[in-house]
Amino acid sequence: MVDFSKLPSSRADNRPNDPVKIFERRPSGDTDVKDLWRGQADALEEWNRYRDKSDVLLSLNTGAGKTVVGLLIAQSLMNEGCENVLYVCSTNDLVMQTAREAKELGVACTTKMGRDFSNDLFEEGRAFCITNYAAIFNGRSTLMRRNRPQAIVFDDAHVAEGMIRDAYTLSIPAAKYRDLYEEITLLFEDHFTDLHIAERFRKAKATGLFEFVMAAPRGIVERANRLRDLLLKHGADEGDLSYAYSHLADHLNSCAVIFGDSKIEITPPFLPSRCHPAFGTGVRRVYLSATLQSQVEFVRAFGRKPEHVIAPNNDAGNGERLILDGREVQGGFGPSFAKQLTTSRKAVIAVPTYNMASRWSAIAEPPIREKFSDELDAFREANSGGFVLVSRSDGIDLPANTCRIMIMDGLPVGTSLLERLIAAYMPTTSTQNRRVASRIAQLFGRINRGRNDYGAFLIEGRDLAKWLRNDRNVALLPPLLQRQIVVGRTVVENMDEHNANEALNAVDAVLSRNEGWVKYYQSEVLGAELDQTEAQRTEDAEDTLVSAALAEAKYAAAMWSGGIDVARNALEKTIADVLQYDEYLAGWHQAWLGLTFDLNQDSEAADKMYDIARSRLPNTIPLTRRRRAGDESVKGEQLKPLTRALLDLTHTLHAPKFEKDFGVHKLRLNRIDDGTPKQAEDGVAWLGKLLGFVDTRPDETEGTGPDVVWEDPELRLVLAFELKTDKDKPASYRKDDIGQGHDHERYLEDTYPDHERLGLLFVGPEGDLTSSSNPSPTMGLCLTSTMAGLRDRYFALVQDLRQQEPLGRWAMAREEASKDDWTLRKLANDLRDKSF
Repeated sequence: MVDFSKLPSSRADNRPNDPVKIFERRPSGDTDVKDLWRGQADALEEWNRYRDKSDVLLSLNTGAGKTVVGLLIAQSLMNEGCENVLYVCSTNDLVMQTAREAKELGVACTTKMGRDFSNDLFEEGRAFCITNYAAIFNGRSTLMRRNRPQAIVFDDAHVAEGMIRDAYTLSIPAAKYRDLYEEITLLFEDHFTDLHIAERFRKAKATGLFEFVMAAPRGIVERANRLRDLLLKHGADEGDLSYAYSHLADHLNSCAVIFGDSKIEITPPFLPSRCHPAFGTGVRRVYLSATLQSQVEFVRAFGRKPEHVIAPNNDAGNGERLILDGREVQGGFGPSFAKQLTTSRKAVIAVPTYNMASRWSAIAEPPIREKFSDELDAFREANSGGFVLVSRSDGIDLPANTCRIMIMDGLPVGTSLLERLIAAYMPTTSTQNRRVASRIAQLFGRINRGRNDYGAFLIEGRDLAKWLRNDRNVALLPPLLQRQIVVGRTVVENMDEHNANEALNAVDAVLSRNEGWVKYYQSEVLGAELDQTEAQRTEDAEDTLVSAALAEAKYAAAMWSGGIDVARNALEKTIADVLQYDEYLAGWHQAWLGLTFDLNQDSEAADKMYDIARSRLPNTIPLTRRRRAGDESVKGEQLKPLTRALLDLTHTLHAPKFEKDFGVHKLRLNRIDDGTPKQAEDGVAWLGKLLGFVDTRPDETEGTGPDVVWEDPELRLVLAFELKTDKDKPASYRKDDIGQGHDHERYLEDTYPDHERLGLLFVGPEGDLTSSSNPSPTMGLCLTSTMAGLRDRYFALVQDLRQQEPLGRWAMAREEASKDDWTLRKLANDLRDKSF
């Protein structure tokens, strides 16, 4: 018989909801977590006051103990009675690491990285589940179907956009899906022929040529049903492809289709996160993020702004860093330097792609996936050597003596074709810079994890060094990192000798705790400042770009639910504001607005929107053009950019419409000699675009470089302009003007290392150099009247084309574009009135 007097009580134990009290009641024992840091305690106390909010963001420094905070919050939600609480990590390694930390805290948990749970506790309602982003965001998630959560803790929220994007991306590499790949490329072949980029499409189908092409939105609409049939024919609703296909099956006509590096990716232009059940009502969400200055990428990932942000003021994770620019050191920090460095020291070498990793093969090879953890552990224990880290800005921790040196080669970019396309062809946008800033901040945190940590960071890649030299970009990084970058500039500029030995001495001073270095760092890092004008420009753009990201999320959600008009209205509301800060982003939005008109079968409205988008996007992002007389006669021909630009201007048969459209261009170009310097800059850039070149305004978009650059990407030529149209006549071109010119030439060398640089022309009135000036041979003067003369020649050509019949117009445009007179090399010579 059962002895009821000896049975334990079945009443629920009195478990606290307060996460700090949960920590205080943890079991005693041998553990690394002895007490909460001040920042951790402050964050938990504040979250406890706002725990009923649906979306709370906790932002702490890298290395400040976010995981402990997240685990205590997850347990607090369990104690409160929330069902199916999830703790989401970025990688399987971090799932296991987080589970080990939970064990140290005395917190029960379940893990799930594949089909099965590690134990029954989660399904029995007795523990939360630690899992990865793929497990909840894939289109066939059993967790979301069978174990609908009432609360989710998203760790690594600052890098979530890429992982959520992966879940919504159908990736079709030729090596794995050869037949499907070839049938889809065949489906789009005529489309890229019609866009006159058949050669670029051919390169995109090859491996290692780094060419990316995206089907125009109309081309996708026209082929969506045939694309679906091909996917089903090859079993996309089964196997590995089915996880993403389940999301996209009914929305292929709203997706981007990108080709590059022998792979096809089908993905929405903006993430429809708001439609995912994880973001439905009745779910409380907590986001754990590293400290960042911008919320744009957070909104892009999760489709919402946090209701409350917790950012405790503490110095946990504020390690000491020496950051040196390899451009200032003879020979840089390339493989030769690294070989010398790692003979008696060890360093992580961070690169964005495997192709770039091959450059470092004499030092180390990146490990294969199956051996990654083992080789990383071996490196942690080693005393010297190198470890190549490819496209990993988060999830790898090498604190203290496990590694104190990182060589950073190249600007970090994502792995998706969509992001690589944007990075390649729209790299200087305010939005792209915020994405890059997030990755850079995380990269710096891989080997610098705590307040007592210290290390040296050696910048080898030109594009990364240039990005870090721009205070408008650096303002997007955490405040301490901003100041460390400024201190590093001073150190490298004041080296006695700018050579490898001097750089090694500086590194060794940090590692040996040299008294002079430590005192200098401590005295300088508190007072170092960025250019406040550039920092303010970054801050001014933030609210507009956050609103733009919210508009993208609303657009995507509406498209996913069939609300085409709602989607259009969401993006249209922000375009005028976005245009003030990011012309490329405004053009990108307008390209996808054009798609909404195509889906409503309003091709005329779509054509108008595509025309506007085309005027704002670089020529490397082609969009469908209106059908015109003569199209069939050049089908399949690779038209020169000038031919396309001339035909775009002159194609309409309706004279009043031509005069109206042409009048807009004339107004803009007439400001070259009848406007402010900024208006003249815009006019010169616009003239370059109409001449078929890729036009950029580096000083305007990047805060550094010349006012205007014209590029011929096919022939790899660049010509730069610095506008001085406000100088008095006769003008004096002074020492500071020429000094600025030397800076611009260094910019061109860094930005276009594989191009022939045809010179830097100062555009202004007639004048002479002052005696103290020291120009380079490639500098020269282009009179404002000479630039205006080129504009007038172009106007006359357009008017002559308008006199032709449509078929004759095509022939004349092709003939003119083939003449040397309109090549960048000839124009560089014609525009140079005087060499300095």
